Amino acid sequence: MVVPEGAIPIVEGSREWWRVRASARVLIVNDWLRKRYRRRPHQHVLQTWHGTMLKRLALDRPGRDGIVGRLLFARTRLAILRERDRWDALLAQNDYSARIFRHAYAMRRPIWQLGYPRNDRLAGADVAAIRARLGVAEGARIVFYAPTWRDDRRELVDHLDLPRFAEELPAGVVLLVRGHSRTLRFGRDLTGERLVDVTTYPDVAELLAVADVLVTDYSSLMFDWMTTDRPIVFFTPDLAHYSEDLRGFYFDLLAEAPGPVVHDRTSLLAVLSEPSDGHAERRAAWRERFTPLDDGGAGARVVERLVAEGWL
Repeated sequence: MVVPEGAIPIVEGSREWWRVRASARVLIVNDWLRKRYRRRPHQHVLQTWHGTMLKRLALDRPGRDGIVGRLLFARTRLAILRERDRWDALLAQNDYSARIFRHAYAMRRPIWQLGYPRNDRLAGADVAAIRARLGVAEGARIVFYAPTWRDDRRELVDHLDLPRFAEELPAGVVLLVRGHSRTLRFGRDLTGERLVDVTTYPDVAELLAVADVLVTDYSSLMFDWMTTDRPIVFFTPDLAHYSEDLRGFYFDLLAEAPGPVVHDRTSLLAVLSEPSDGHAERRAAWRERFTPLDDGGAGARVVERLVAEGWL
């Protein structure tokens, strides 16, 4: 992975990584710091999180039935609140997320609504260079399939037989497939004609920048994707199980989706084979609601805020 100019790369978990994490004045993280972290008096922590949410998280997740279930939930709640107390501020992509963070983490400290720096690269990305790195020929149409992880399984969810599905797509279409970070250690490399496994590609924003259409299920990438104003398809064969048994949603995806919602392989293939764009108005509404500040300048606004708060 190439680090930005002026940055110094270190290997996570190395001795140098532990030294820097203990001595740094500011830590910027997008997930839990885990129980081994102890914040030093000189440190500030900015939690950027990892996306606007459709699925319920933290204290908003459904409780568990029975005595054992309630005990497990009590332990989870304690861990959530302990983790929250490590954060000095939390970054939100939009007002919708900020309101959810307030109750999902019982967050009393500041929430900064400044947009997501991770999406700055979507503005003015060098598409030709990214396609070359991926080995995708000029003129090929790119379908990007990025499902989220499942609480009840460890590996990449695959209701498609992805190598065969890629072969069945129309000529000139290349399928990019990205597993979730939580499934990485349990997965295997996918290979096939017109299929590129981008699970370990270092910057998902670059993948969004080059894709012509996004296929996902319940991933927060659906919100980041809105800045591109390109078509999105929701492939949700386990919608009832996921929304009712596993996580629960903050809103009705079927009623509000800015693209087709399909539940089986045949329907997905049909939608991708005969693309039509009848959801432009709903995408515009999602951009206004979820990504109004993802304009390429979010990173600069965050740095300005860090300076203004005296963290740097």
